[in-house]
Amino acid sequence: MTTPSRASAASAPAADPHHRITDEAGFTKVTSDARQVAAVYFYLQLDPLIDCAHHVAADFFRRPQLYTALGRQPLAPRLAELHARYGTDERIPSKAQRDVIYQAVFGRTVGGNQSAEGDFARLSADLISAAGAFAERVFDTGEEMLRERVRTSHRPLKDYLTGLAGDALEWAAADALAGIARDRAYTILRNAGVCSVFGISTPPRKEWPYVPDANADKLIEAIGQQLGTGEGPALTRESVSNRQRAALRGTEALISVLDFQEDGSNEELTSLITRCYTWGAALRSLGDASCAQPLGLGPGTSGRHDNG
Repeated sequence: MTTPSRASAASAPAADPHHRITDEAGFTKVTSDARQVAAVYFYLQLDPLIDCAHHVAADFFRRPQLYTALGRQPLAPRLAELHARYGTDERIPSKAQRDVIYQAVFGRTVGGNQSAEGDFARLSADLISAAGAFAERVFDTGEEMLRERVRTSHRPLKDYLTGLAGDALEWAAADALAGIARDRAYTILRNAGVCSVFGISTPPRKEWPYVPDANADKLIEAIGQQLGTGEGPALTRESVSNRQRAALRGTEALISVLDFQEDGSNEELTSLITRCYTWGAALRSLGDASCAQPLGLGPGTSGRHDNG
């Protein structure tokens, strides 16, 4: 795989403020170069999908009588590769190796969720809270002060994210995490033959996991029920859907954070607020501690969520 060259934030392609990730090509485009930290966030939130695919790879050898019709694509080599090289190939990192990447960027994680520790958790919670305060205001009194609060909260988070850009993050996003997630795990889980093993007659669409898919949610739940989940609680259809929403909305929000200029127009600021508010709502559906306060609550208000 050819690694895209790193570019500065100024040379990154401009994101459409109304764009939503809907397929792999769009995801790759908007998370390239200076925005690769957003891709790492996406992989963090959907890391349990890698665990599911790894369990399937082991099951491929344990119950070969069930894996007899995997289609024309050469899926068997990918299953064998994931099973045999897990943790021993730089593009197929183990759970522990992936956690090192996530923790270096986002701080300590608990059960796949972002914990309320570290600069990223603190700074993102501040911005989400500021966006919530603006979005949930009852009257327009103090509107400019609320806008200024968002601008002020945005600056340190953007500085933190841009400070991560470099060769190490580029490798993590474009090679290590994309190698095991995009090139292997997602492909395995979209395969019709694999889905049939677990009683799912219709496989996820080719755009998944960049778009929601009810069949994918059912598949992940079924894999957990039949093969176990290893670490962490079993994933239900609802929790898979919630996690995917957090991954997508969080990725889009981080792209907006990186693209927004402090002297941007109120229209551009409103787009940033909308993205961050939506991200916060998605995190609340996970009970994620990185969203340390309910939306719209100011400092000093108790609103910490337990990890889900």
